[in-house]
Amino acid sequence: MKLIKSIMFFSLALLCPELADAQNDKKGKERIWYYPDYIKTQYAGNIGFISFGPGYDWWRQNAQTDILYGYVPQYKGNATIHTFTLKNTFRLYEFCIKDRYNLSPVLGFSVSFEPGENSYGRIPDKYPDGYYSPNNIYGCLSLGLKSKITSKKEHYFSSVEPYFEINTLADYAFYNIIAHEDREEIILSFALGFNLYF
Repeated sequence: MKLIKSIMFFSLALLCPELADAQNDKKGKERIWYYPDYIKTQYAGNIGFISFGPGYDWWRQNAQTDILYGYVPQYKGNATIHTFTLKNTFRLYEFCIKDRYNLSPVLGFSVSFEPGENSYGRIPDKYPDGYYSPNNIYGCLSLGLKSKITSKKEHYFSSVEPYFEINTLADYAFYNIIAHEDREEIILSFALGFNLYF
Protein backbone atom coordinates (compact mmCIF):
# COMPACT_ATOMS: atom_id res chain seq x y z
CA MET A 1 0.00 0.00 0.00
CA LYS A 2 2.90 2.36 0.74
CA LEU A 3 4.25 1.76 -2.78
CA ILE A 4 0.90 2.72 -4.32
CA LYS A 5 0.75 5.93 -2.28
CA SER A 6 4.33 6.79 -3.26
CA ILE A 7 3.60 6.27 -6.96
CA MET A 8 0.41 8.35 -6.77
CA PHE A 9 2.30 11.14 -4.96
CA PHE A 10 5.06 11.09 -7.60
CA SER A 11 2.47 11.25 -10.40
CA LEU A 12 0.75 14.25 -8.82
CA ALA A 13 4.10 15.97 -8.22
CA LEU A 14 4.92 15.55 -11.91
CA LEU A 15 1.62 17.18 -12.85
CA CYS A 16 1.67 20.03 -10.33
CA PRO A 17 3.47 22.49 -12.63
CA GLU A 18 0.94 21.62 -15.33
CA LEU A 19 -1.94 22.26 -12.93
CA ALA A 20 -0.54 25.70 -12.13
CA ASP A 21 -0.03 26.59 -15.79
CA ALA A 22 -3.25 25.08 -17.16
CA GLN A 23 -4.95 28.42 -17.83
CA ASN A 24 -1.85 29.95 -19.37
CA ASP A 25 -1.52 26.95 -21.66
CA LYS A 26 -5.05 27.49 -22.97
CA LYS A 27 -4.19 31.13 -23.66
CA GLY A 28 -1.41 30.19 -26.02
CA LYS A 29 1.58 29.46 -23.80
CA GLU A 30 3.62 26.60 -25.24
CA ARG A 31 3.54 23.50 -23.07
CA ILE A 32 6.88 22.11 -21.86
CA TRP A 33 7.61 18.91 -23.80
CA TYR A 34 7.54 16.47 -20.89
CA TYR A 35 4.14 17.58 -19.56
CA PRO A 36 1.52 15.01 -20.56
CA ASP A 37 -1.30 15.75 -22.97
CA TYR A 38 -3.69 13.64 -20.93
CA ILE A 39 -4.03 11.27 -17.98
CA LYS A 40 -5.08 7.69 -18.73
CA THR A 41 -7.04 5.40 -16.40
CA GLN A 42 -7.69 1.81 -17.49
CA TYR A 43 -9.58 -1.11 -16.02
CA ALA A 44 -8.19 -4.60 -16.82
CA GLY A 45 -6.43 -5.46 -20.09
CA ASN A 46 -3.42 -7.52 -18.89
CA ILE A 47 -1.65 -4.53 -17.33
CA GLY A 48 -3.40 -4.45 -13.96
CA PHE A 49 -6.81 -4.57 -12.35
CA ILE A 50 -6.55 -0.78 -12.48
CA SER A 51 -3.80 1.25 -14.14
CA PHE A 52 -3.10 4.94 -14.61
CA GLY A 53 -0.44 7.34 -15.79
CA PRO A 54 0.49 10.18 -18.14
CA GLY A 55 -0.01 10.00 -21.90
CA TYR A 56 1.34 11.80 -24.94
CA ASP A 57 -0.09 12.47 -28.42
CA TRP A 58 2.31 12.47 -31.35
CA TRP A 59 2.49 11.88 -35.12
CA ARG A 60 -0.21 14.52 -35.80
CA GLN A 61 -2.31 13.05 -32.98
CA ASN A 62 -2.56 9.70 -34.76
CA ALA A 63 -0.45 7.95 -32.12
CA GLN A 64 -0.41 7.86 -28.34
CA THR A 65 2.23 6.69 -25.89
CA ASP A 66 1.38 6.07 -22.22
CA ILE A 67 3.56 5.37 -19.18
CA LEU A 68 1.37 3.38 -16.80
CA TYR A 69 1.46 1.89 -13.34
CA GLY A 70 -0.86 -1.09 -12.87
CA TYR A 71 -2.06 -2.70 -9.67
CA VAL A 72 -3.78 -6.00 -8.94
CA PRO A 73 -4.92 -6.49 -5.31
CA GLN A 74 -4.40 -9.88 -3.70
CA TYR A 75 -8.11 -10.70 -3.63
CA LYS A 76 -8.24 -10.37 -7.43
CA GLY A 77 -5.02 -12.09 -8.46
CA ASN A 78 -4.21 -14.45 -5.56
CA ALA A 79 -1.17 -12.19 -5.03
CA THR A 80 -0.50 -8.46 -5.02
CA ILE A 81 0.89 -7.54 -8.43
CA HIS A 82 2.51 -4.30 -9.59
CA THR A 83 3.23 -3.63 -13.28
CA PHE A 84 4.92 -0.86 -15.20
CA THR A 85 3.82 -0.50 -18.82
CA LEU A 86 4.80 1.43 -21.92
CA LYS A 87 1.69 1.41 -24.10
CA ASN A 88 1.43 2.60 -27.72
CA THR A 89 -1.83 3.09 -29.63
CA PHE A 90 -2.28 4.03 -33.29
CA ARG A 91 -5.45 5.45 -34.83
CA LEU A 92 -6.40 3.57 -38.01
CA TYR A 93 -9.10 5.99 -39.16
CA GLU A 94 -11.24 8.79 -37.77
CA PHE A 95 -14.99 9.13 -38.26
CA CYS A 96 -16.09 12.67 -37.41
CA ILE A 97 -19.53 13.03 -35.85
CA LYS A 98 -20.58 16.68 -35.73
CA ASP A 99 -18.00 19.11 -34.31
CA ARG A 100 -17.39 17.71 -30.85
CA TYR A 101 -17.33 13.95 -31.36
CA ASN A 102 -15.35 11.38 -33.31
CA LEU A 103 -15.03 7.61 -33.43
CA SER A 104 -11.74 5.86 -34.21
CA PRO A 105 -10.67 2.22 -34.52
CA VAL A 106 -7.22 1.75 -32.97
CA LEU A 107 -4.43 -0.81 -33.00
CA GLY A 108 -1.88 -1.03 -30.22
CA PHE A 109 0.91 -2.83 -28.48
CA SER A 110 2.45 -2.54 -25.05
CA VAL A 111 5.43 -3.84 -23.12
CA SER A 112 5.06 -4.48 -19.38
CA PHE A 113 7.49 -5.21 -16.57
CA GLU A 114 6.40 -7.02 -13.40
CA PRO A 115 9.06 -6.82 -10.68
CA GLY A 116 7.31 -8.99 -8.07
CA GLU A 117 7.92 -12.48 -6.74
CA ASN A 118 5.25 -13.95 -9.03
CA SER A 119 7.38 -13.42 -12.12
CA TYR A 120 10.90 -14.30 -13.13
CA GLY A 121 13.52 -13.26 -15.65
CA ARG A 122 15.40 -16.54 -15.42
CA ILE A 123 13.53 -19.85 -15.51
CA PRO A 124 13.63 -21.67 -12.14
CA ASP A 125 15.35 -25.07 -12.21
CA LYS A 126 12.13 -26.85 -11.19
CA TYR A 127 10.65 -26.30 -14.69
CA PRO A 128 11.62 -28.36 -17.79
CA ASP A 129 14.09 -26.72 -20.17
CA GLY A 130 12.43 -24.83 -23.00
CA TYR A 131 8.86 -25.31 -21.78
CA TYR A 132 8.39 -21.91 -20.10
CA SER A 133 9.75 -18.54 -21.11
CA PRO A 134 10.64 -15.69 -18.72
CA ASN A 135 7.50 -13.80 -17.75
CA ASN A 136 8.59 -10.64 -15.91
CA ILE A 137 8.63 -8.74 -19.24
CA TYR A 138 5.76 -9.38 -21.63
CA GLY A 139 4.08 -7.86 -24.65
CA CYS A 140 0.42 -7.30 -25.35
CA LEU A 141 -1.44 -6.68 -28.63
CA SER A 142 -4.75 -4.80 -28.77
CA LEU A 143 -7.54 -3.74 -31.09
CA GLY A 144 -10.10 -1.21 -29.94
CA LEU A 145 -12.45 1.69 -30.47
CA LYS A 146 -12.20 5.17 -28.94
CA SER A 147 -14.24 8.36 -29.09
CA LYS A 148 -12.99 11.83 -28.20
CA ILE A 149 -15.61 14.19 -26.80
CA THR A 150 -14.63 17.86 -26.64
CA SER A 151 -16.18 20.14 -24.04
CA LYS A 152 -18.15 23.17 -25.26
CA LYS A 153 -17.28 25.25 -22.21
CA GLU A 154 -13.81 25.98 -20.86
CA HIS A 155 -12.97 23.56 -18.06
CA TYR A 156 -9.70 22.32 -16.68
CA PHE A 157 -10.05 19.20 -18.84
CA SER A 158 -10.66 20.11 -22.47
CA SER A 159 -11.94 16.70 -23.57
CA VAL A 160 -12.47 13.12 -22.52
CA GLU A 161 -11.67 10.06 -24.63
CA PRO A 162 -13.36 6.83 -23.51
CA TYR A 163 -12.21 3.60 -25.15
CA PHE A 164 -12.78 -0.14 -25.29
CA GLU A 165 -10.13 -2.72 -26.22
CA ILE A 166 -9.83 -6.42 -26.92
CA ASN A 167 -6.30 -7.63 -26.27
CA THR A 168 -4.09 -10.67 -25.91
CA LEU A 169 -0.63 -11.38 -24.62
CA ALA A 170 1.91 -11.77 -27.41
CA ASP A 171 2.89 -15.21 -26.02
CA TYR A 172 -0.73 -16.36 -26.19
CA ALA A 173 -0.98 -15.20 -29.79
CA PHE A 174 2.23 -17.03 -30.67
CA TYR A 175 1.34 -20.34 -29.01
CA ASN A 176 -2.30 -20.43 -30.08
CA ILE A 177 -2.27 -18.80 -33.51
CA ILE A 178 1.21 -19.03 -35.00
CA ALA A 179 2.55 -22.21 -33.38
CA HIS A 180 -0.89 -23.92 -33.25
CA GLU A 181 -0.26 -25.11 -29.69
CA ASP A 182 -3.33 -25.09 -27.46
CA ARG A 183 -1.64 -23.91 -24.30
CA GLU A 184 -4.47 -21.55 -23.36
CA GLU A 185 -8.16 -21.91 -24.13
CA ILE A 186 -8.98 -18.24 -23.48
CA ILE A 187 -6.47 -15.86 -25.00
CA LEU A 188 -8.53 -12.65 -25.23
CA SER A 189 -9.24 -10.12 -22.51
CA PHE A 190 -11.11 -6.82 -22.45
CA ALA A 191 -10.22 -3.36 -21.20
CA LEU A 192 -12.18 -0.18 -20.55
CA GLY A 193 -10.62 3.20 -19.96
CA PHE A 194 -10.57 6.89 -20.64
CA ASN A 195 -8.09 9.67 -21.31
CA LEU A 196 -8.66 13.06 -19.68
CA TYR A 197 -7.10 15.80 -21.84
CA PHE A 198 -5.76 19.04 -20.35
